Amino acid sequence: MKLVKKHGLLRGFCLLIIMISVPGMALAQIQANTILKSKYIWGGVLMGDGAVVQGNLKYTAENGLFVGGMFSTLDFSHLGNNQIDVKAGYSGSYGRLNYETGLVRHGFTGDSPNDEDAGVLRTFFSGSLGSMHFIVLSPLNDSSWTSAGDVYANIGFVKPLPADFRVAVSAGAYYFNDDAVFSDGRVAFEKTQSFAFRDATLSIERAIPRLPLDLGLHYSIGGERQNGLELDDHVWFSINIRLP
Repeated sequence: MKLVKKHGLLRGFCLLIIMISVPGMALAQIQANTILKSKYIWGGVLMGDGAVVQGNLKYTAENGLFVGGMFSTLDFSHLGNNQIDVKAGYSGSYGRLNYETGLVRHGFTGDSPNDEDAGVLRTFFSGSLGSMHFIVLSPLNDSSWTSAGDVYANIGFVKPLPADFRVAVSAGAYYFNDDAVFSDGRVAFEKTQSFAFRDATLSIERAIPRLPLDLGLHYSIGGERQNGLELDDHVWFSINIRLP
């Protein structure tokens, strides 16, 4: 069943690329990068207490339609545990604001997280304005870690420094609509609050001259789940390889 799901996801991804590639092929854009992280913190949650490798790929047509994907291992000690995200939508600009809106599907393979999280679909709206960037996401279906109607918002700022350094800070918060439940009705996290600080990250990064390489050191501050459980703080580093 998992193999069928993964092949079906791949076919759908390829079909989306074909559909949006017809117009504006000459001015189409492809963005890709590979990231090595000593830890993977996703929305304040530690997804694997070990090094992970991530790959990002995005295709944008001249008309603004885009399709993209992200693959991440979750722990080198469990090679079958991976995260596979696929997103599609529209990107544009309004004045100085650059924005994207669409749908993203978060998929997981292996024995962690559970099979109930195999397909979580979320709407998103993201953008950047000068040194500020933001994203707002809301799921359309329930899972063991989120519920339909939840809203996660994250805002961040980047400040360039001399010698190719830059410092970045971001913070996220959650509005919880309901309990987080498994597909069989079991409660994973009971909602005890409607709003909570979720996470914050302070980063210092440096672009390596003459190389498509960025090095980063990060400190992530954990917030709270919907049941009030506190998330841990983490220090981690990253190596970002920008692909041509």
